[in-house]
Formats: sequence, C-alpha cells, structure tokens
Amino acid sequence: MEQKKTRKDRAIDTKNKIFETAVTLIKNKGYNNVTVSEICQTAGLAKGSFYVHYNSKEDIVRDSYYADMGTYICTHYNEFLASAPNISVIERIAHFLILEFEFAEYAGYELTCLAYSLNLNACVPGPSEHFSKRYFIKILRDEIESSLMYSSSGFSCDEIFNYLESIVRGTMATWCFSNNSFNIVEQGRKYIEQALHSIYKL
Repeated sequence: MEQKKTRKDRAIDTKNKIFETAVTLIKNKGYNNVTVSEICQTAGLAKGSFYVHYNSKEDIVRDSYYADMGTYICTHYNEFLASAPNISVIERIAHFLILEFEFAEYAGYELTCLAYSLNLNACVPGPSEHFSKRYFIKILRDEIESSLMYSSSGFSCDEIFNYLESIVRGTMATWCFSNNSFNIVEQGRKYIEQALHSIYKL
C-alpha cells in the first residue's frame, strides 16, 4: 500500500514543480519573457501556491543555487550511493562535484548567469551567507575529511574543499562568460579528474 504523503512532502513536491516549470519556460522563452502567472498556469497551480515558496520570480533565481541545487544534488547523490555502495571516496567526491555541473546544465545558461549576478550582489552590503545557504556542501566536506589519508598534496581539508569548489565555480563562470560555448558537464568532468589526480594518490 502506497504511503500517504505528509504536508511537508506535498509542499516540497509543489516547490519542485514550480522550479522545474520555471526552468523549462526560461530556457524556452528567456527570463524576461516569463511571468509568475505563466509559471503557475503551466504548472497547473494556483498563484497563491507560488508565493508560499517564492516572493518573486527573482527569488527563483536567487534560490536556484542554494535550496534548489541542494535538493537536486542530495537526491541524485543519494541515488548514486544506493546504486554503488562500494565506490571509493575519491569517486564519490568526483561524482558530487560533477552533479554541480549537471545542475548548471539542467538550470540552463541564462539562469546560471542571473544567479551569479544576483548572489554576488547580495554579498556586497555585508557578510556573505553563501556557504551557510549551501547546506549540501557538508556532504562534500565530510567526504574530503574521509579522503585525507589518500592525499599527497599536503593540503588541509579546508584547502582541498576551497580548491575543488573554486574549480567548479570558476568553470561555471567561464561557461557564462563564454556564452555557453562548451559542454559544461563534459569539460567539468575533465577538470575535476585532473584536479583529483593532483591531490590524491590514485
């Protein structure tokens, strides 16, 4: 017998549906040509449902690289672990980082550019909340901590984390600046594999 979903589960499903619909519309029509009303109509939801989860269309962009990326990565990462329980910690790190590139490809070039712009602007007035909002990076930190015995770099856990995340962020920025001129997942995979070879005894 199928278990009945809780109110929290239904709320998560609704938020995911709003985001997925918005991503599809923005990819097809462009951010400035998509309205909140159109997102709700396409998703088959009342407009009030949108404002339970987002204050504005702009909030979808801001949230995309925090809560929405976190949901995407955690879901796919857990599925990966379930399918490959004996995979090495280095391979787990690689898969986690590549999922960040896959999310960028899924969200699309325009949304990624807008997210960078809005979230960098949010850092200017005061202390950055970037890392506290990216709750899912605790998974990556824990995996790096577990991998230190294999490291030949002399880097600390924080240094390895910053190095790998800088490669991901930098690749995404280059993808944006180059007007989506390369396959971010394929190229990103190469960069991550090279970086891991430079850190660990593989």
